[in-house]
Amino acid sequence: MASCGNKYKGFKKTGSGLYYRFFTENATRYVAENDDIVYLEMSLRTENDSVIDAKQMRVAMKPWFSGNFYEALSLMHEGDSAEFIINAKKYFEVSNYGQIPDFVKDDKTMLWLVIRIDSIQTLEQWKKALAEAKLETERKVLENYLIANNITAAPQASGLYYIETKEGKGEKPAIGQKVWVHYTGKLLDGTVFDSSIERGMPTPFQIGIGKVIKGWDEGIPMMKKGGKALLLIPSYLAYGEGSVGIIPANSPLLFEVELVDIED
Repeated sequence: MASCGNKYKGFKKTGSGLYYRFFTENATRYVAENDDIVYLEMSLRTENDSVIDAKQMRVAMKPWFSGNFYEALSLMHEGDSAEFIINAKKYFEVSNYGQIPDFVKDDKTMLWLVIRIDSIQTLEQWKKALAEAKLETERKVLENYLIANNITAAPQASGLYYIETKEGKGEKPAIGQKVWVHYTGKLLDGTVFDSSIERGMPTPFQIGIGKVIKGWDEGIPMMKKGGKALLLIPSYLAYGEGSVGIIPANSPLLFEVELVDIED
């Protein structure tokens, strides 16, 4: 990198022609690699100090080519703040702005870009944090449902809520046994999406071999023959991120179930 002899006083220059100066530099901290998720604050202005954009944003780090936005990020650590003088065309080509603005007259138009990197996550860390946030949101949804419907119940270790409404008198089914179950499946807003009762015939399936959703494979073996229960099932024990019929993705579900019979 060259540090002197450029026309922008106080700025250093990379070999690719990107000008930069640091306000804060944390050289011992993490530098973003490809696919890392970078949380940053930025402001963008023209040479005459007209502000084009100022925002907080999240970007996925990509391979950079000379003098563009991602080269600027590649120079920075977590907690750094810096200013860059960057070629306008190169900036807009990678910044999802669509058409290059009219004020960019030629390949020599420059922009002033101030960036502060708040935090950096690996893609795996970001996915984990996103999943945990979804789980926490859904946990609150389920708790609010219980409160609104005056139901007192604690979740199983998996997050399933099992609420017995009628104790059966027979045996509990074992893994691998065939059972017959009457059920009505509902969204939490009360919308019925399926019912064996409406069809007039209980549904048969084999316990514990993955033929039904995980919430059923866990909940039905907790019942005795002839018993009834409510199964309040988090989305990850139901259909997860997939939508099925009128069931939206990431939907917790309520099943009113009756264990009608167990194969001898």
